[in-house]
Formats: sequence, structure tokens, C-alpha cells
Amino acid sequence: MGDIMDALRIDTDGSVVALSWPEEYAERRETVRTAVGGSADAAIYHRRAHLHVHGNGQAENLPMNLATWVLASHWRGVEIPYGFHGPAVVTGPQLTGLDETLAGEVLAMCAAVADVRAEWVTRLPVGESQARAELLAAARHAVAPPA
Repeated sequence: MGDIMDALRIDTDGSVVALSWPEEYAERRETVRTAVGGSADAAIYHRRAHLHVHGNGQAENLPMNLATWVLASHWRGVEIPYGFHGPAVVTGPQLTGLDETLAGEVLAMCAAVADVRAEWVTRLPVGESQARAELLAAARHAVAPPA
């Protein structure tokens, strides 16, 4: 396992921002709440990470966060049948820092999603299921061990 780093915020455009991580647990909770823009629900899709998402993002018409969906689907090993709306935060378990290896995986998958989305500007996917498959394949490729 790598070194410990701070938390990462995944914005709806797929960009990733490192968050300064306070020492106190209550301050960490507030940092997550501020980063997602409201009440935050924690979900576990990986044993070494918690994914914090806006608790009411869809009802508030926040944009879909494709990078977060890809990350959760990849970690779970299945295509998640629901979306995530608004910014998300990835931390270690129980609001601890995120280990460097996992942070690298988050960054690689988000970059892969951004690349696919950039391609879609000039080449639309055939349909929604093909779009999902393309995103998931790009993420798998981004974190695949070197041959």
C-alpha cells in the first residue's frame, strides 16, 4: 500500500481536485459536505475507500457525474444501475486519508472518462448502453497492470 494523501473531489466535468484534509473528524465531515454542495451520503464500493455523494443531487437537478459512476461501477465489478449527481468526494474508510495507490487509480479512471467524453464531441456513441460500455472499458484499460 502507498502513502496516505488527502481526499479527492470528482467534479461533474470529470476533473479531480485534492482537498486539504483537516485533523479533526468533525471538520472533515464539513469539508466533505462543502465539497459535494450539501448533505453527503457515504457509500462503500471499495474496501479501502468511501465515496461521498450529494444526498439529494438528482432531486436538485445537479448534473450527472459520469466519472463517479464509472469509478463505483469499476470498483463494484458490475454496472451500477443508478447515477450519481453533483460532485463526489473519495476518502479512505471512516474519513481517513486516501492511500496513494488508490488515489492514482481514481485519477487514471477520471482521466480516461475525460478522454472518452472529449471524443464524443466529434463522434457520438451509438447508444446509451454502448456509451456505458465504452466508459467502463476505458477505465479498465486505464488501471490495467502493464503487460
